[in-house]
Amino acid sequence: MAVINPPAWQQAPSYPARNDRLALSGLLTYPGNASDEANPLRIRPGVKPSYQNYQLKVRAAGTPNMTVIVSGGTVFVDQRETGGSGAYICANDGDVTLNVNPAGGAGQYRKDTVVASVYDAEYSGALSQWQLEVIQGPYAASAGATVRGTLPANCVVLADIALAPSQSSVAAANITDVRTYGCAIGGVLPVSSAAVPARPHPGQMFYYTDTDRLMYGTLAGTLSEVQKTPGAWTSWTPTWTTSTGLRLPSYGNAAVNCRYSKTGRDVKFYMDITFGTSTNFGSSPTSADNWVFSLPVAAAVALTPAGTAHIEPGNGQRASMAMAQVNTGAADISLHMSGPRVDGSATVAGVVDSITPFVWGSTMRLVVHGQYEAAS
Repeated sequence: MAVINPPAWQQAPSYPARNDRLALSGLLTYPGNASDEANPLRIRPGVKPSYQNYQLKVRAAGTPNMTVIVSGGTVFVDQRETGGSGAYICANDGDVTLNVNPAGGAGQYRKDTVVASVYDAEYSGALSQWQLEVIQGPYAASAGATVRGTLPANCVVLADIALAPSQSSVAAANITDVRTYGCAIGGVLPVSSAAVPARPHPGQMFYYTDTDRLMYGTLAGTLSEVQKTPGAWTSWTPTWTTSTGLRLPSYGNAAVNCRYSKTGRDVKFYMDITFGTSTNFGSSPTSADNWVFSLPVAAAVALTPAGTAHIEPGNGQRASMAMAQVNTGAADISLHMSGPRVDGSATVAGVVDSITPFVWGSTMRLVVHGQYEAAS
């Protein structure tokens, strides 16, 4: 390995196309995979992100037949025949129709693959071009046993096509979109949360396409979530259950007004529940079971205070007080009584349930204000 000269676009008699590719590669995202660390000039190949990620999307023909259509777009294809020869930038300005080879006979299943591939005679073969093509897979005895065929060395996979025996057309249900995406350094990379690069560079932004979250790489090599609107409140409905999972309550026609905000790991939450005529409180007065309400996001520490509960029976009576405590498992809270009953006649101990601090009924209200540290 050595310093590569001359640098791209320097006035010089001549220099190879590789230098231009490497100049463009320097502006593209690092792949972030352990397998690429031995080749530091590589980039993350993939389709250029776009509105609803429509670029180079594979779809069935309007009237399904043995073709598929690839929409226009741009794709970054890394040169992978050598250790690091830069990225090809390939553009398609409109729909391209590709033929799919006829399906096999009885007992023959197949997985074909649509790819954007680059052939470069400088390194192998006689072609110097890029193309969209369908790579036929080998036959298998069942759909679950199918695998892709041998793909070109320099390609980006766009879609897989499932073909059953004697199939005569390719419908939308036969096409699986498997595009990955590439972007410039500093750009936001769309990616499934199950396929995030293991080695994000510090500050690299990722948009999780399946969970609608925005993440970024840290100096430690981990990922942290970006709050899309810091301090904004989001509605949620707590799961209402019991400490034993028996005699389960249900909201019925209760008015449930619950919301939370999360900034970093700081979570604030507000629960306001006015029970209705069809609310099921979960257990009879002779077999009470402690109530449990789920948190909007898991807490970092269990068995710690998380807020204050106001228990309002209505009819002009004053509210009882309880402490909201994070339960074992850190995913929910229970409400521990911290004062006398609303009529002041006795002290009620224990955890709020269908008969504590009184027998619950319609129009009664439960309000909880709280704050805690999230687990992530």
